[in-house]
Order: sequence, then C-alpha cells, then structure tokens
Amino acid sequence: MAKRIWVTADTHFGHAAAIGLFARPISAGDVIAMDEFLLDRINSRVGRGDHLLHLGDFTGPRPWKGEEGEASLRYAAELRGRIFCKRIELVRGNHDPSRKRLKDLFDDVHDLYSFRGWTGGDERIVCCHYPMRTWQGIFDGAVHLYGHAHGTFEAVGRSCDVGVDCWQYGPVLLDEVVARLMQHSAPTREESLPRRQPMRTPESHERGAE
Repeated sequence: MAKRIWVTADTHFGHAAAIGLFARPISAGDVIAMDEFLLDRINSRVGRGDHLLHLGDFTGPRPWKGEEGEASLRYAAELRGRIFCKRIELVRGNHDPSRKRLKDLFDDVHDLYSFRGWTGGDERIVCCHYPMRTWQGIFDGAVHLYGHAHGTFEAVGRSCDVGVDCWQYGPVLLDEVVARLMQHSAPTREESLPRRQPMRTPESHERGAE
C-alpha cells in the first residue's frame, strides 16, 4: 500500500456559497480563491506517492446532465489534475454524480468503503459520506469516518467527521484520526440493550384482522 494514507471530505470545489455557509477564511464570493486555497492545503500535505481517500462532495452542487454536465466534468477533471497525489479514491457524496461519470477521474469510486489491513493497524475502517449511528464491526472496535455534516454533528464513539472544515481545511492522516478514536472504548453488545424503541403494530395488521 501507499506510504501514507490521508482522508478528507467536503471540499465543495466551485461552490461560492460554501465560503459563507462553512465560515471559510476566504472573501465572500471569491470561489477561485477558495479553490486555490483548498488545492494548496491538499498539495502541501499529501505527497505524490501517498493515498488520498475523499469522502464525498468533491465539488459543490453542479449540473451533471447535458452540455452543462460535460462542463462540470471538465471542471472536476481539471481540479483532479492539479492535485499532485497520484492515487485518489472517492466515496460519493450527495453532490457527486454517478460512479460511471467519475470512473476516469479517480482510481476507484465507492458508495460505502469498508476495509482492513491498512498500513497503520488492523482495525476495520468504515467510510461513508454520511454519518452513521452504527456501522460494520462497531462492537469489535471498528471506526467510522464520514463527511457531509461540516462539523455540525456530535461524534458518536469511534466515529469522526474528516471534512476539511474540521481539520484546518485540508486532509488528515488516517493514522492520526484512528489513534484519536482508539482512545474511546468500543461499545459492547450489552450496552446496546434494552431495545429503545417501542413495539409497534403495523396498520396492515389491523386491516387484515377486519
């Protein structure tokens, strides 16, 4: 595997409104400056031989169909070409187009990415654009990395928002994130009991009894 693995999310390249929405240190409306700022943050941290996991919303909201969609794809490709890192995998966010549209831009594109055997340890890493309350291997110590929330969700157990707005506007080393999360104890199955939702009677059952 690569010498170092980095994780990030929610760059929202090209999204002028992101500057105000997420309090980014850029003059309001200056989307070119924001793009340059974020590209510099990536390239100043991630080496050419490293591996970058981007957990979604590479660009902000854009049209992805017709001629406008082709322009959006060229824009995304230009941005990808300016990132020095050779290997980038994307976990699709709500502003990213279909996997088919992105297959030539990234080494791989996922909707959910779960893996073990990374360079820093053997814990399972579950990557999704969206924060989850439970995930594969949660009782066995697995960690969950996500984006989408831009730092507005409280972390649960061994989970962490890896979006740029939580990490000084750039990627963070996977080893560093996992080391922090491992300071939290993994939940036990006993802690998940008793059931916290009431038993419900489906309306279909009532109708069927008539």
